[in-house]
Amino acid sequence: MTMHHHGRARTVTAALVGFLLLMLTSCGGGGSGSEPHSGSSAPVPLPSPTSTKQALNEKNLGYMWPLTVDHGTAECRKGEQAVFQAPDGTTYALNERAKEAGYADISAIRASGDGGGKVSLGVLLSRTMKLCRAG
Repeated sequence: MTMHHHGRARTVTAALVGFLLLMLTSCGGGGSGSEPHSGSSAPVPLPSPTSTKQALNEKNLGYMWPLTVDHGTAECRKGEQAVFQAPDGTTYALNERAKEAGYADISAIRASGDGGGKVSLGVLLSRTMKLCRAG
């Protein structure tokens, strides 16, 4: 009887892991965007940027939000320097060019993921680099 119970628990665990992997791969595609998002965990879409600055908050990126502050301003400054201004007014470097220009290291406000590693800045950085093309 107990062996049957353990086997069932293993199946449930395997199914859960499979589901999580599916969720990770299906959300990271960035395809055509034709799938409707439902539920409260879906990111709130951003308005089209009209300049090289854009206010962002954690609702815009959902679970991809990589910072310990819940909002701020992404900006592309001259020379394709991607920066993020926190609510306290500190401006942090999102890329190497901004770091070389002397902006503060973003790791001071980076959030840790479930595994203990830092959440990727990829989505935030790619949104900010789009602002470089908007300006």
